Amino acid sequence: MHRALGSLALLSALSLVAAGCSAGEDKSTTDEIRIGVSIELTGPDSAAGPAHKNALVLAADEINRSGLLDGKQLRLIIKDNKSDPAEALARVNGFLENDNVTAIIGGGTSPTTLSVVDAIEKAKVPLVSMASTDDVLTPREKRRHVFKTPPSPAPVVEVMLRDFRAANITRVGLLAVADAYGDAGAKAVREGAEREGLALVGTERFRIADQAYTGQLTRLIAQKPDAIVVWSVFPGAAKAARDVKKLGYKGRVYFDAGAGAELFVRDASLASEGTFMVHPSVLAANQVTATTPSVLAQKEFFSRYTQRYGTFSGFASYAADALGLIAAAIEQTGSTDRRALRDKLETIRYDGLTGSYEFRATNHGGVAGDALTVLTVRGGGWVLAQ
Repeated sequence: MHRALGSLALLSALSLVAAGCSAGEDKSTTDEIRIGVSIELTGPDSAAGPAHKNALVLAADEINRSGLLDGKQLRLIIKDNKSDPAEALARVNGFLENDNVTAIIGGGTSPTTLSVVDAIEKAKVPLVSMASTDDVLTPREKRRHVFKTPPSPAPVVEVMLRDFRAANITRVGLLAVADAYGDAGAKAVREGAEREGLALVGTERFRIADQAYTGQLTRLIAQKPDAIVVWSVFPGAAKAARDVKKLGYKGRVYFDAGAGAELFVRDASLASEGTFMVHPSVLAANQVTATTPSVLAQKEFFSRYTQRYGTFSGFASYAADALGLIAAAIEQTGSTDRRALRDKLETIRYDGLTGSYEFRATNHGGVAGDALTVLTVRGGGWVLAQ
């Protein structure tokens, strides 16, 4: 291929016209590259699925418009895995047996990713997931074809710790969802507190289906923490914010990147005001002055996504970067061979919309920590905290 696809971010800065991708249409030609997409459009984990779909269609439009894949068109075959691991496996088996896909994107959660990894490894097809936890990547020797785009818990906690130091926070309470996502977050918070010399005054767990978390929060607040960290995806994060407000806690409240971004603010309503979240800075791209091509690309993506879909989603860039990584690997290898793409992904350096990626054999994900920042809710929207 004769022109370099350095990143989807660069394409975003240069290409403002959306056209050309018929997502999900079951039609095959020699000029198309088929990408299977398994995402949570319905079911209990569907908060991010629609944003993932929107971003993928927008990103495919840009790549197809660019002509940088030697004129070949990306064709997304998008299937709803219904937030169910068994459904996710059925979707992936369909991609492998019937659709002759070059690569697969999804799922958006750890369960819908973990259920398919054996099939992925057996077929030796590259998969880029939007799951946050590192368990989708371990053990490494059994996850050679699996990559992910969201930040891992450890760099999220590192950014929190920097903010704790600046705010003189020394006593922290943790409220984490009782699942694999919460396990990973709790481990990262515990290890970070030990390393930083912070007092982790209490850890409480909850199920998202619980009617209220006031019992757990009451126990935490009794320990007089300077800040409470809530580690949960939406809608648990919003429910926790409402319960913290109800109990009258006056300290800072921090959420991890999975809180739900615009969905969190909508559902937590006034209780979200003044809360903090560690998240890739693309969520506040409209507030940043464009001084580099990457920042300009973020602003353009933010603008076009908002114009097309109404509200920007903090989940959007993870899916756009999943497709961008695959497209960059295709462009750089000049091939759609699955083995060649896997090998290229494992060594790729890619400036995406979320931030920079630098995969290697010992690290298949996600975005680098310098993409992360602290945001706060002010006037009913996320803004940069500093």
